[in-house]
Amino acid sequence: MHLNWLLYPVTFYSGAAICLLTSLALFVSIKLEMARARSVADVSEVVNEADDLVVRGLKAEIERLRESVCRLESAHPGQPRSAGIDLTRRAQVIRMHRRGEAVTSIAAALETPANEIALLLKVHAMTNREEKAR
Repeated sequence: MHLNWLLYPVTFYSGAAICLLTSLALFVSIKLEMARARSVADVSEVVNEADDLVVRGLKAEIERLRESVCRLESAHPGQPRSAGIDLTRRAQVIRMHRRGEAVTSIAAALETPANEIALLLKVHAMTNREEKAR
C-alpha cells in the first residue's frame, strides 16, 4: 500500500483548509442563531412590556370603578322606585288631568315616566266609557 500521498504538503494544507472552513461555517451559523434568538427575546420583551402597560391600565380602571361603586353605595339613596303607580298617585294623576295639565307636566311632577301616565289615563278613559254605557 502506498500511503505516501499523505505526506505531501498539498494534502495537509487542503485538510487544514477544509477543517478551518467547517469551523468558520459553524461559527457563523452559531452567531446567526444567537442573533435570531436575541431578536426574538427583544420582541417578546417589547410585547411583555406592552401587555404590562395594558394590565396596569385595566387595573387602574377597575380601581376607579370600585371607588365609584363604593361612592354610589355609600350615597344616601333617593326615594325608592316602586313597581307601579299606587292608588294615591293614580288619584293625583286623574285629578291633575281633570285640571287640564299635560301628560309631560304630570309625569315631571310625580317623577313617573310619561308613557306610564299616558297608559293610566287611557285605561281610566276606557273604564269610564264602560261605566257610562251601563
